[in-house]
Amino acid sequence: MKIIFVLLLLFSANLHATNGYFSHGIGSKSKGMAGAGVALPEDAASGALNPANLVLVGSRLDLGASLFLPERGFRANDDATGPVQIPPREYDSENNLFLIPQFAYSRQLDADRAIGLVLVMNGLNTEYDHTIFRYFQRPGFEATSPTGVDLYQMIMHIPYSQRISDRLSLGIAPMLGLQAFRARGLEPFGAVSLYPEDVTGNGFDYAHGFGLSLGVNYRPVDGVALGLGLQTRMRMTEFDDYRGLFAEQGDFDIPASFQLGAAFRLNDELELVLDYQRIDYSSVASVGNPNDTPLMTPILGADDGIGGGWRDAKMIKAGLRWHYDAKTVLRAGYSHGDQIIPPNQAPAQYPGAGRGAGSLHCRLHPAALQRARDQPVADVLAQGGGQGDQPQYQRTDRHPLHGADRVGGQLQLAFLNGSPFVYGSRNRSVRGSSR
Repeated sequence: MKIIFVLLLLFSANLHATNGYFSHGIGSKSKGMAGAGVALPEDAASGALNPANLVLVGSRLDLGASLFLPERGFRANDDATGPVQIPPREYDSENNLFLIPQFAYSRQLDADRAIGLVLVMNGLNTEYDHTIFRYFQRPGFEATSPTGVDLYQMIMHIPYSQRISDRLSLGIAPMLGLQAFRARGLEPFGAVSLYPEDVTGNGFDYAHGFGLSLGVNYRPVDGVALGLGLQTRMRMTEFDDYRGLFAEQGDFDIPASFQLGAAFRLNDELELVLDYQRIDYSSVASVGNPNDTPLMTPILGADDGIGGGWRDAKMIKAGLRWHYDAKTVLRAGYSHGDQIIPPNQAPAQYPGAGRGAGSLHCRLHPAALQRARDQPVADVLAQGGGQGDQPQYQRTDRHPLHGADRVGGQLQLAFLNGSPFVYGSRNRSVRGSSR
């Protein structure tokens, strides 16, 4: 039978636009520019994107939480060519509300050194209250419900940044990672696994590991900044309870990535950022191994076992930051990337591997709150091109451009592949200036 492994891990999981299961940005300011800004330090969260940025943002604390409201589902057609198929019908996943916390802290040690802590969350979820694979079952491998997977990742960055000169800063950040995974309803695939007892239904299993992030921020001339953030592959312990599902006996490392970019001050009010990002999904066997292989002999869990069939994610990002007045800063951005899942590796309806994503972001000084409530910022859409378009609208409280002890809040409404995405957060920045 033809493998449909994408359904097991990825199908109908609303991910983050063009970035696979990585977030399209780190921190609300970066997300407001579609994830661009590796050369433009704005808050403590930028220390995870580029650890060299931390010494340029001052001492501050950024706290928040996102509410993610994805709608996941798929249609199984009655046109299978093999002897078995998924029962034809519409399927909709449960659990359409997720809380995603945000935390970033920067501590200025002296004029030239800073250290911090940033937490980054990634993941995906599907849960279908149906026995989706009941026609695939064999004696001893009867399918159950619900059917779906959960994958949660938390990465702790501990950036250290040092100013080498007035124009150059360098950074390094140890990264500690924690993953949790659970699969349910996949019993029929135990018949083609090297470890049939470790395919599904074993509750949450956990893995931990480490990696390293390096960064550079260089300003060759006034008004121009160059940035580079590089993250090594995070070597994670194996999901032993699911060694019969993932390639390489449960291995699920977090792939290496890098982001390279430039920031240009066009005038006193307007700045342009241009970034290129790459995530090496194909280097992780559980994600990158092809899955268009007939399952006739036990192959799940093997070193060359099937994976998600993902290509590397390659994105171009562009963003604008406009200082509209002393109390208001507007941000807009657009990200474009190729499909990370080839047509022969996933159904055409697969959402979340889109090509375009747009965003718009507005920040207001707290003094303008009443005006903002009485006269909300006009709804605007930054339209992307291609699949996965992500128009966004955001209204936020804005602290002054400079000053101490600043407090703000934020609210965002966006649409990922037609699904609503709302988040709000509360930020507090201390002892330093913010841009």
